[in-house]
Amino acid sequence: MARTNDPADVFRYYRIGADDECWEWTGPWGGQEREKRPYFMAARRRQIAYRWVYELVNGVHLEPSQLVLHSCDNGGYPCGCGNPQHLRLGTVRDNSDDMMKRERHGLPKTAVRAIRVLIAEGRTQQEIAALYGVSRETISAIATGRVYKSV
Repeated sequence: MARTNDPADVFRYYRIGADDECWEWTGPWGGQEREKRPYFMAARRRQIAYRWVYELVNGVHLEPSQLVLHSCDNGGYPCGCGNPQHLRLGTVRDNSDDMMKRERHGLPKTAVRAIRVLIAEGRTQQEIAALYGVSRETISAIATGRVYKSV
């Protein structure tokens, strides 16, 4: 019979370092390329590994609506940080605010400014899109001011 994981086994898959360092996940990943997350199965539950860490360290059971946020911004691939010192509980709003504050959403301000310069120079939207690895529609939205108005 196959051995089932105990929730505490999640720590076997982390490269544990100092309190100020990210703890890198060495176990399996799930999700699409840009949204890969470290997953761990225990107690007949499959969930993101750092959620297990948070639950174990804090002695709580998280509801699906509760998010575990990272102060280090290394929750996704390729790190999947599980250092409890980098984890905190938050809401969807907290996560959105973090993304805006840390510029983890869309394009960095410097890229948007550079795109505007290229548009002003007469480069085609398709050419700029290929240069930045985004869609032509994104470049059009920047050019017309539909997005990144405050940049």
